[in-house]
Amino acid sequence: MNFIIPYHLTHHTPRDKQPDILPPPRYANYLPDELLLEILNHIPRDAENQHGLGTFCAVNRQWYDVGIATLYEAPHLWGAHFDLFVRTLCPSINTRIKKSELAGLVKSLNLSYIVHQSTKAVTARMLARTKHSLEVFIAPQASFAINCWASLSKCERLRVLDLSLISEAISFQSLNQCLRKLDGLERLVLPRCSTQFPDRTTPVDRHINWPPRLEHLTLSGSVHGKFLWEMMRQPDTFPPTLHSMSILHCPGLDYAGIKPLLENLSQTLTTVELRDLPAVKQGRFNAILNWLPHLTSLTVAIDYIDCDFGLRPTTHTSEHWSASKPLEELTLLTSSGMRDIDPDTAFTIPDLYDLLDNRFLGRMRRITVAKSCGWETEGEGAELEALAELLVDELDTENWTERRWHYADLAWGQGAEAGRSYREWIVETGVGRRMRAMLVVLQNR
Repeated sequence: MNFIIPYHLTHHTPRDKQPDILPPPRYANYLPDELLLEILNHIPRDAENQHGLGTFCAVNRQWYDVGIATLYEAPHLWGAHFDLFVRTLCPSINTRIKKSELAGLVKSLNLSYIVHQSTKAVTARMLARTKHSLEVFIAPQASFAINCWASLSKCERLRVLDLSLISEAISFQSLNQCLRKLDGLERLVLPRCSTQFPDRTTPVDRHINWPPRLEHLTLSGSVHGKFLWEMMRQPDTFPPTLHSMSILHCPGLDYAGIKPLLENLSQTLTTVELRDLPAVKQGRFNAILNWLPHLTSLTVAIDYIDCDFGLRPTTHTSEHWSASKPLEELTLLTSSGMRDIDPDTAFTIPDLYDLLDNRFLGRMRRITVAKSCGWETEGEGAELEALAELLVDELDTENWTERRWHYADLAWGQGAEAGRSYREWIVETGVGRRMRAMLVVLQNR
């Protein structure tokens, strides 16, 4: 790729003496690194533009030196691309014979699109080669097994570990031993497949060792029986940094197991997701706002709650706005294989409208509803539109005017807020567009 320098910028021949035929344009074979970095920042990091990054690195040696770290930082791998990537990172089985310096550039290894293109040995080898730089690892479906744990435990910089796609049953003992060595892990997603938990006759340590910096935990699969009992029996093993938890795709987990688990973490949890739990019945999670007094974000299947969601006291009206629950984001979905629910007690738009209108959920900023909930068809969409108007035109406007909750730090009459109404502020300022309340309908759920 060459950049043309216009002739008129390099020559200053008087107009009356300019030749009729201009000489061929001159090219610049060198650009400062700062300009190359600026060009690099305009190339998206998605899969479609990965080829563009490769082309950028192929211009010359200088461009290669500037762009190669970005190209290998978080590669998009699928099909034939994966084979070439493996041969580049692992030119030989034995690293002492031949190793690749590019392996140290890989920070994110997403193998979610790899099914039959790899083997368990290759996965273990790739983890071993990238162990000094790897920060994010998403395990493949079929090529992760016991021989990968040793390599994974040596990834000392790992922050995100996603095992959700693994189809082979994993050993709790192997998982536990691996987690002991991942002190920097912040997000952990357990697999949906069954976990082989040791029985009481096996002489092993059942003490669960969660990473000390863990912030998010996703529980899936066979979270019941001994595994669940050990977690509830050892609540102190959860680190104080754990503020987010997702419980999904757990066929054997019911209300009796979920409630005490959440209550053990009531002082730290602020974000919770509950869906695809076939053993949970309608209305069982109505009191979750009482179980978790600091909850600010909730994603829940609508068939686990009913018209009594929140358990609002009849004495709580808009005058008691200062006692509003801290919930700011509510996402309502439907579980896969959704069961028939009682329409007479189902959680509907009027129920949510009542919670907002009486300021029981007076801090609400974002409501997301899946299209499969059927709320768009209620009253030909009029009820949903009325809910959006209440959220934005009344509740959020009131909180902005009175500088309540998340608007408390906004200064009156200064900066972007000076002389603007709420409507002008949310349209004309970046802060307003970012902080405004909204209602969203998910069309693909």
